[in-house]
Amino acid sequence: MLHVWLRAQHSPLAVWHEDIKQWQLIDGWQQLHDIYGSYKTNSQKSVCLYFPSSHVLQVDSELNTAQLKQLGMSGKQYLFEETSLTPVEQLAIRQMTENTSHHLYALAQSDIESWQQSAKLAGMNIVALLPDFLLLPTPEEGAGQQIILYQDQQTMLLRQSLHQGMAVSYLPLIFERFPHLSEVLLLPAIDDIFDDSSASFHKASNNGLAENLANEPALDDGINLTKSAPTASASTQTAAMIAEHQLLLTTLPIAPKPLENPERHALNFFIKSTDSQLSPYLRVAMMVALTALVLQMATDGVQWYQYKAATAATKTEIASQYQSWFPNEPLSTRTKLQVQLQPKLRSDSQAPDSHIAVLARISPLIKQSSLRAQALVMQPAALSFTLIAPDRGSLDQFTNTLVAQGLNAKLEQVNGNEQGQFSGQVTVDVVANNSSVSNKG
Repeated sequence: MLHVWLRAQHSPLAVWHEDIKQWQLIDGWQQLHDIYGSYKTNSQKSVCLYFPSSHVLQVDSELNTAQLKQLGMSGKQYLFEETSLTPVEQLAIRQMTENTSHHLYALAQSDIESWQQSAKLAGMNIVALLPDFLLLPTPEEGAGQQIILYQDQQTMLLRQSLHQGMAVSYLPLIFERFPHLSEVLLLPAIDDIFDDSSASFHKASNNGLAENLANEPALDDGINLTKSAPTASASTQTAAMIAEHQLLLTTLPIAPKPLENPERHALNFFIKSTDSQLSPYLRVAMMVALTALVLQMATDGVQWYQYKAATAATKTEIASQYQSWFPNEPLSTRTKLQVQLQPKLRSDSQAPDSHIAVLARISPLIKQSSLRAQALVMQPAALSFTLIAPDRGSLDQFTNTLVAQGLNAKLEQVNGNEQGQFSGQVTVDVVANNSSVSNKG
């Protein structure tokens, strides 16, 4: 894996050489492709990019672990609402926990996609994205008494603890932020280290160092060998400023160093890139459509279940009714119920000719009277219908009229209602009528 350090948005890239423990500078992604593009091994094309810490937003949350978990990713995004120029919905969030303190870091997804696209155009694959303050060693003393400071032409970084660090834009503000600060540990700039060791590096290469770098491509071509005086001047100003605040300044003879397992680090902002990125609107639309589909399937399932239950209840009721009609003929489980009922219904349907004849004689009499028919029940040997009348006498008179017409009619179950009307059930014997008609004939 290549460890590449991007100190500023448009600064030269620094590539770490593990064998010589130094950073080597190249102009940009295109030169990185020219040097490493001919190597076909995945290890030479996998990149861990240390991006500028100035792109990272940081919030120290006082919420406990359970509360942060309840907030979820969207809730954590809104903790950066007051400090982010990017819409909070487009922030990638990472969290680091130190004892009971929780440190939240946010990075715009547009920056992540931009760096991934740059590496992809150079034939490289970014597998880890880490803020560059993690390159600095961890101070031995905590509680803000000691900080690690790094400065060159491109950036100024500090690290205050294992889980905290930042990019520095104005150093005096840092001294105010750490009132208990007593010592500043200053790391040399990689530009100066490289310039001082460039001659010995090339000389060692001629003496056999190239054999030790068998798996590393040479960077003899295109390396920036120009020493810049402003770096030394900036370091002098920083030292003077530290002395003004009566702080102890210690220069460490070590350079910023990459992490051993960057892919597993909690601040790895790597997001697997895909060929087709869905817009937030399309993702919401697809989610709504999926929810509607699931809801429709659930509704259909409930309706199907209710239909099956109603079908089973109907079959049970029909079977019970069949047994009451034909107690001597049990239902066969091997024959459909419709097949067993059809012959009986057809034979019964030819019977009520006499019922129709009696009903034809009664209907005109009901229309001529002041009565109103409400219900009609056909029985095998009789017709039973309910009449509504304004008084009890009208029911008796109508019954007498039917008897006068030669029908065997009886008035039964006379009831009154709240409107002052009376309802009565009149039963006409059809069999007796048929027999009387046949006797007359």
